[in-house]
Amino acid sequence: MPQTIQHSLSHVLLLWITILSIVQVVFITLFFTTGHHSRALSSSTVAPAGPMQFQATNTPLAPSEHTLMGKAEMLTFKATGANRKIAWATKNQDQILVSVEQGGTVLKIKKDGYFLLNLQVTLSPCNGTMGSLYTVSLNSSDTVILQGGINTNTCSTGLLGKVEELAANDSLEVTIKPQNEAIISIIDDHEYLTHLDIVFFPRN
Repeated sequence: MPQTIQHSLSHVLLLWITILSIVQVVFITLFFTTGHHSRALSSSTVAPAGPMQFQATNTPLAPSEHTLMGKAEMLTFKATGANRKIAWATKNQDQILVSVEQGGTVLKIKKDGYFLLNLQVTLSPCNGTMGSLYTVSLNSSDTVILQGGINTNTCSTGLLGKVEELAANDSLEVTIKPQNEAIISIIDDHEYLTHLDIVFFPRN
């Protein structure tokens, strides 16, 4: 009796393996024939691309294209002190683009154009709530261009940035509120922590 059961199971397994083998052969055959057929169709229906033609023109570049080709100027300012306003100094002594006035607290713009302004102010040391008391603003006349509070975890405003159109004789000032004489001793004047970067792009 057990031998009969084993023989019947063997027949069932052989039959199952045979069916699986036939199904695999059919699928493999269909896969390769349809794949080859679809590749042949795609290659026959797509027209070959013709050679690219370039035409020289005498059309002048737009102002934005001129700007991207090397007319931008950059200055980086380092904090040298602070009370109500932060005083700045730059390694670049050429004041054709921006002049430093009133002890460094006022930066006077010398050219019309577009200005990419990046500001970061860091306090050291700062603790729990002290940093959150202060708000830092970059102003042009009475207009606030950038503003940020001191993050209590990083003791910094983080990097604040914006593109602004400015004219010659406009001025930039960075103020700290509330006004506090003690702020002088807690500005971290390392350039990589407290800095004002100006990138200038001419209008034309």
